[in-house]
Amino acid sequence: MNHFTDKDGYDAIRSQPTWLFKAETPHSSASPFGAYFTTYEPTERNLSKKIFVPVAKLAFIFRFTPPAELVPIPGGRGRLGKIFYSPADYPVGRPHQLENGPTGL
Repeated sequence: MNHFTDKDGYDAIRSQPTWLFKAETPHSSASPFGAYFTTYEPTERNLSKKIFVPVAKLAFIFRFTPPAELVPIPGGRGRLGKIFYSPADYPVGRPHQLENGPTGL
């Protein structure tokens, strides 16, 4: 699973041994409150449009194996099993952390 973010988000998340992805209200009113994740890779064409985030939020990535179930987003965007969310803050402990760093985008 992947989570994309900007420099400020990257620094905040990686500052703790357990990564904590904060649930928040998304920019799109059609999407529920939550912390968002995707199986899309950084090389996916039109990634910013597909996951509805600004290009600046694609600068850094966190990769992990989900320690708890994530929900496909409603409204069809999650139908391909590519975009998921947690309705609450989502902690990822060290055993589930794979890698993190700049995406080069």
